[in-house]
Amino acid sequence: MKISIHNYIYLSLLPILILKFNIANCQIITSSNLPIVIINTGGITIPDEPKIPAGFKIINNGPGLINHINDFPNHYDGFCGIETRGNSTQGFQKKTYSIELWNSDDEDTSSSLLGMGKEEDWILHAMVIDKSQVRIPFSFYVFQRMGHYASNWRYVELIIDNDYRGLYILCEKIKRDDDRVDIAKLDEDDIYGDSLTGGYILRLDWLGYYSQGFSSNYNSQSGYYPLFYQWYYPKAENIQQEQEDYIADWFSYFESAVFSNDYHNNLGIRYTDYINLNSFVDFLIINEISKNSDGYKLSSYLHKNRDKNGGKLNMGPIWDFDQTYGVSEVCSNYDPTGWTYLQNQSDCEDLMSMPMWWQSMMQDTIFQNRLKCRWQNFRTTFLHEDSIFNWINSDTALISDAKNRNFTRWPHIGQQIWIEPSPIPQSYSEEITVLKQWISNRLDWLDSNFPGNCDNDITIIKEQVVKKELSKVTDFLGRETNQTNQTNQPLFYIYDDGSVEKRILIE
Repeated sequence: MKISIHNYIYLSLLPILILKFNIANCQIITSSNLPIVIINTGGITIPDEPKIPAGFKIINNGPGLINHINDFPNHYDGFCGIETRGNSTQGFQKKTYSIELWNSDDEDTSSSLLGMGKEEDWILHAMVIDKSQVRIPFSFYVFQRMGHYASNWRYVELIIDNDYRGLYILCEKIKRDDDRVDIAKLDEDDIYGDSLTGGYILRLDWLGYYSQGFSSNYNSQSGYYPLFYQWYYPKAENIQQEQEDYIADWFSYFESAVFSNDYHNNLGIRYTDYINLNSFVDFLIINEISKNSDGYKLSSYLHKNRDKNGGKLNMGPIWDFDQTYGVSEVCSNYDPTGWTYLQNQSDCEDLMSMPMWWQSMMQDTIFQNRLKCRWQNFRTTFLHEDSIFNWINSDTALISDAKNRNFTRWPHIGQQIWIEPSPIPQSYSEEITVLKQWISNRLDWLDSNFPGNCDNDITIIKEQVVKKELSKVTDFLGRETNQTNQTNQPLFYIYDDGSVEKRILIE
């Protein structure tokens, strides 16, 4: 539900209120090397929902230039809807916010903010749990370097109603879009043919009364309840029955292959034919290197494009990386040893949304070998310890003044604000030292424990050349067909020796 901007007379005064910003009321900030985001609600408390209208402005004079709070809002000057965001983090005074850009007619409007892709939906992430202020940006950076989409971000300083709120990252909300999750738009009339096969974004997350989606044929890691896939795109209210049936059937074939003894389903199709293997491997790596307490089970996204555009299932984008890199006692995150994908620690919760795939995949030699190769390659480049520490040093230098103001406004350094392990670092520099030491120890452990043999990584499994006869042709859901001339749809040629060939006739 959107509250009309025009219901608030004060909004007509926003340009005056902002341009005449009272420095005395701010007390902490007068200028910054980072962009300054200024939001004015007219003194209205920002709720969890619905979004309320506000003025939204960004001062950004450009790289290397200083931004002053009384400067003209030269980068963006308009309106937005704003609400608080998060689950457990809602209890902190420093809030994370969801932003939707609006025009003066209460309509969504898109804009490219601070060089990021043009869109209307954005997140102002508070990064409360992470006193280093670099864990989430670093995780986004790593997943991008792996070759996948992750939210772009920019460090900013935030002011709401003349009140300095601290250091934030302005980042992209996960959405289907050309500049975000680049998959086909799935409309309500896309209920047959190739258009039915994508695009879908699903989520594994908190299960509640209003969770909508479909159940797996297999239990979650809880052992008692089936894994539940939640609708993300399209929204639950827009999903057609044909679309729901298609993707549920698709997952049943994928999962039956994952959990079979030889990793093939009853159609003879291997689970690796259903997925972008690198995306699954890399998703595991980023969750393991960070030992993400929420990894795999909360804010975990999957997406599938149409068959003519590849049609394979991808893990990601990543999200929810605040309880990472030793910052929390939850799921023994503080301990740089052990596997996160097992989630077998006594303090781990939310296993109802934890897939069992990972345990099965980690026993597969093809998955292991690909994992080993990717890991060895990354460790010589952007996951080399020197490269990681240089990245951390660069970002901490960029936010040096801003983090001082942030921790003046929110005096969290040296304080127990979450479930941090003891002893709690008593200075920011100590926070960074502890972070680096944990990362170093984690890298050493993973180097010694990642399975696989890179020399045996086989991208394409070659079948032994023998005389064989065609038994049948099926589509991706196992339906037998004789329409071998259909275009832009994968067909599986199943032979009497059990081998399978995947063919696509491109129009």
